[in-house]
Amino acid sequence: MKKTEKRFMIKDSGLIVDLVTGKNFTVNSTGMVIFRDFIEGLEPSEILEAVCNEFGVDSETARRDMDEFLLDLKVMGIDEL
Repeated sequence: MKKTEKRFMIKDSGLIVDLVTGKNFTVNSTGMVIFRDFIEGLEPSEILEAVCNEFGVDSETARRDMDEFLLDLKVMGIDEL
């Protein structure tokens, strides 16, 4: 288990709790795939491929969703993934 995995509690409902800051947020199914894959250490290209395959979207859409999601995390102060 990676250090970042111990920092977050992730529920199947999409609830993610940052155990360091106490902040919590919910994500949709796309956000859940992106978040889990990042904390597992996958490369961005692997995450994009997973999103494309799982949700049947093109790589441009997946890239835009991933970039927007990561920006949201940064705004919330969770940018150490």
